Amino acid sequence: MKTQCDECGGNLTIDLARGEGICDVCSLVHEHITTDAETNSGTSMGENRQNEAVNREAGRAGARMGAKMNPFGDKVDATGQRLTPQQRRFARRMAMLDRSSQRDTDPMYAALMATIRRMFGKDLAAAVEPLARATARKLTRAQEATRKTLTTGERRRLKNPKTSICRAGGKEHPELRGGTDKENLEIMALAIASIAAKWFRTVSINEKQLMETYGITQKQLVNARKVIMQHYQERVKQGWAARPAQLNAAAAREDELDKVALNLNDCLAERLTEEQVHTVMEAAFGAFGVMSHIGEPSVDAPTSNVAISMVAGCVVYNILTRMGLQHGHLNAIAKAVLRSGAGIKSRLEELHFRYQTGAFPQGEVMFGNDEDTATDDEMGSAEESAEE
Repeated sequence: MKTQCDECGGNLTIDLARGEGICDVCSLVHEHITTDAETNSGTSMGENRQNEAVNREAGRAGARMGAKMNPFGDKVDATGQRLTPQQRRFARRMAMLDRSSQRDTDPMYAALMATIRRMFGKDLAAAVEPLARATARKLTRAQEATRKTLTTGERRRLKNPKTSICRAGGKEHPELRGGTDKENLEIMALAIASIAAKWFRTVSINEKQLMETYGITQKQLVNARKVIMQHYQERVKQGWAARPAQLNAAAAREDELDKVALNLNDCLAERLTEEQVHTVMEAAFGAFGVMSHIGEPSVDAPTSNVAISMVAGCVVYNILTRMGLQHGHLNAIAKAVLRSGAGIKSRLEELHFRYQTGAFPQGEVMFGNDEDTATDDEMGSAEESAEE
């Protein structure tokens, strides 16, 4: 039996119900084929029977795969003998009962998993399956009974996320949801992949590029992420879902900075010359740039309580301001870091105030010459007044 990952050598957690092993380190999915001695399949299903297909996306473990049926009804049995009308009627009746018993009660879950596989691949889809299941499958009857005994806030968080996301905004704000089922599935898939990068240690994705590819707005992504995260956290609190092994905060901050720097470079490349872009990016993210001077990315930096995307947006806009290139670029920079222009200006003013009061001495590299420049301007104005 294979117990080590082919990619990183980590231990595999074996799921016999789905016939697969999942790496505890990188979440890579390996096919796990049991032997005849473990399942007795050679005796019950023939000597050449190796493994049996299972429905990986069923509401319960071990569910069978739905069989393909002849909609017109077979006229002969397996040996070629012609069936009587009574046998055919009985077979059709049994087929209808079997089909109704195998029908999925949450078809949107299967569609969501198919969308995740199309957008991100089968390996990431297997890793984020717990999040997708919590997003698109309703609570069981026992869980729903428990939900009714909880507080109002807990009941609200345990509502089905797919319903909240597909109906977000109501008639007043339809822009919070997708216009079609396909768009809603893509919004949920992107939100799940974004959350899983921090909660399940999956590969980091660039949300901004994918938002542009699939026509997803920032409001739609933020709303979907909030709904799914609150719901899953409440499931963990109730003991209905596994607690995620979150990515180390320092590593997550470094990954986020790499994405933000790439998005800012692409944003500035459309608005400035190549030389200006190189100057700004080197001043912000170079070995001796502003981010290094203020200790970012690090959980021990004085700005560690601020999202790294907000810090990077403030630093780049501050550099553009000192170069005299800030006009008309604030909203573009805010969009690149998935923030608002007003938020960046407010945060920059707050950092400037902290520097002036001595609470942010590392801000010397950002605001050190502002007072000198203001003093020179005041002296020049005084000289002009004296001459007049």
